[in-house]
Amino acid sequence: MDMPGTNHVTLLEIGADALLARIHLIRSATRSISIQTMIWVNDETGRLLIYELIQAARRGVQVQLLIDHLASEQHLEIAAFLANVHPNFQVKLFNPVVGFLGQLKVEPSVVDKLYALAFNFRRLNQRMHNKTFIVDGLVGLTGGRNYQNAYYDQAPGMNYKDRDVLVIGPVVTEMQESFDCYWMYKRAKSLTSLVDVKKYRDHSIAGRWQTRESFQLNGFFDDLDTQANRAGVVFAKLVSPLVAVEQAYFIADDPYKIKRSLFQNDGYGQITLELAGLVTQAKQSVTIQTPYLVLTSPAIALFRQLRKEYPKIDVQISTNSLAATDSWYVYALSYKQKKTYLSDLKFRIYEFKPKPGDMQQFMPTYPQLKSRAAHWSAQQKNGQQSTQQQPDTRNPGQETAEDDWLPAPLERDPYFCVHAKSLVVDEVVSFVGSYNLDPRSENINTECGLVIRDKNFSRTLKALIEADMKPQNSWVIAPKRRLTAIKETNALIVDISNILPFIDPWPFRYSASFELKEGRPPVAVGHPDFYENYRDVGSFPQVRNTDLSKEVGARGTKAFLSFVKPLL
Repeated sequence: MDMPGTNHVTLLEIGADALLARIHLIRSATRSISIQTMIWVNDETGRLLIYELIQAARRGVQVQLLIDHLASEQHLEIAAFLANVHPNFQVKLFNPVVGFLGQLKVEPSVVDKLYALAFNFRRLNQRMHNKTFIVDGLVGLTGGRNYQNAYYDQAPGMNYKDRDVLVIGPVVTEMQESFDCYWMYKRAKSLTSLVDVKKYRDHSIAGRWQTRESFQLNGFFDDLDTQANRAGVVFAKLVSPLVAVEQAYFIADDPYKIKRSLFQNDGYGQITLELAGLVTQAKQSVTIQTPYLVLTSPAIALFRQLRKEYPKIDVQISTNSLAATDSWYVYALSYKQKKTYLSDLKFRIYEFKPKPGDMQQFMPTYPQLKSRAAHWSAQQKNGQQSTQQQPDTRNPGQETAEDDWLPAPLERDPYFCVHAKSLVVDEVVSFVGSYNLDPRSENINTECGLVIRDKNFSRTLKALIEADMKPQNSWVIAPKRRLTAIKETNALIVDISNILPFIDPWPFRYSASFELKEGRPPVAVGHPDFYENYRDVGSFPQVRNTDLSKEVGARGTKAFLSFVKPLL
């Protein structure tokens, strides 16, 4: 029997399940719903959530939605609608752009943005990266997912392989307190207070969004609509997997985080200090999953000290390859630091493939999504239009004429980009949240997440991360195979090139991506048989001809733009 005050948690690995959880929780809410996110996009998933939240507000639930302004889509018409849709439905924008003459708008002009860039850069640069979803103060979600098709296995092309943790118990109170702190912060502005929303006078918009059909969901969620109300489905996916854990606590930055200048800071956010403290406690292993792997000098020093104290400690990291990443300019800095990671810090690095061998397991709806993408592509090639009514991306939610919309070009099948942010230390303590291993999360953006001290949970999370590292799912990063003299000379030149202040011109890199040869057993980097069992597939495997801009951009950023690292 669980002790009173015990927290129960489960991980949501599959995007479709994470969306089902949110829809079910919204429909189950009786008192309050509090949602905090960096990105909210006006696509089918974004509109579905808005529709469900409005229905909750209409039945008496107090809905509070806090969205980062700069990172989300900015549509005056939608904002004006949401500002007045129901007294129980409140939306605030975090840190809206301060435009010309100090005006705050949903849709800032180019002049407003240039003014903010020139005179309020520090404020403009800090964004709210937190993700929380709290229902009735009793159930909470946190992790990496924003609100867009790509986070819930619904997008043609890139989909995010992400992770949420669902929690029931006393720790939800801590999550709610953090949300309330942000909600009341002076830079969280109600839609009704923004200049352009106040002036908007098209009263016909309210009549256009009255039914579920008017939100133009395009048949995406017909199965989900039914499943979210089925007790058996909800129990199997959300309730049965819940496990009691020894301890759980929520950590988050203050909304103002820290004072900083353009390239320097006078401290770190609270969450950075908390996570650094967890890592310094490691004695046997550190397992990390992060979309971006760009270490600052203090982070490198922390891991270097850890390696010095525990020479045999196993530090393994799952991150994106260039082919999978959504941010080639950030990958470029990781690419630049590979020798430091492998030679100095002795990291074991695995870079995720855009189409992993276990795609069907990671995304059970992959065949349907692939079929949908192929259907749209066929329509486009044949010059046909969709038989379903599709959204006008200029004024989403508004009824459109049948010939107003054609599907966007679909250049490739669905593929994955890692977006999960997790940490496991010694299979004892874990973290799941919004924090990336990069300078922005460390020093600029606000972040949050759940720390869980429990051996069974930690082992489960570690196993999930290690599944992403398997040979069929990731490439191994290792030093290139060279003659000893050439290897040492190249390593020396790489070091010299890396410390140049503004450029890194040396083109011959220290490392490459390696793929397991068929029929060979996997072995660790450094094993005598490693180069016999693995083949060198280059620095940027599976970067197709249509994606060459990624490679050109990554190489160019690495060579000539290293000075932007503090902002990435």
